[in-house]
Amino acid sequence: MGPALGFAILIGLASVYTVATVAWLAAGYCLLKTMANRRPGVRLWSARVGFFPPNIVFRPDLLTDRGRFFRRRFAQAGLVFSAALAAGLALHGLVRLLA
Repeated sequence: MGPALGFAILIGLASVYTVATVAWLAAGYCLLKTMANRRPGVRLWSARVGFFPPNIVFRPDLLTDRGRFFRRRFAQAGLVFSAALAAGLALHGLVRLLA
């Protein structure tokens, strides 16, 4: 493997894992905002959400419109994180194949 190809793969890996980190942080933020934007009277630690606050993501009927907006953003950030992680693993496999 030539030095130019190695440098390009290194830049690719750094970019992919940076995107994955930012997507992970965005997902965490959106999850917190989703939990904060629930309908009035809905308790986070209750049987309706299985006594685990992040479960409110799976119950859109308990969320306000703003909560549903952040729920969609949470799902999008999760998909971006998964895709970036898969791309990073694919690049790692390419490096192992070329080495």
